[in-house]
Amino acid sequence: MKVITKLPELMEQVGIDQKTLSARTGLSPTTVGKIYRGHFDRIDNHTVTQLCKYFGLKTIADLVEIDWEPDDVEGVQI
Repeated sequence: MKVITKLPELMEQVGIDQKTLSARTGLSPTTVGKIYRGHFDRIDNHTVTQLCKYFGLKTIADLVEIDWEPDDVEGVQI
């Protein structure tokens, strides 16, 4: 499984850089940078809320997507 961030595309659409996003959302530059580069293990609720609010996103799926590999779901029962 790979989690893919859509943050670079969202930022490009509104024409802002990481520093500006950090200032406008109150998120640390380190947090913004990690998400931008896809170098994160988890995203906390506050971060998701701030990013979704800023970009007007209705769902977290507009912020990240999951690229499932066949082996990731093998044997998983729902």
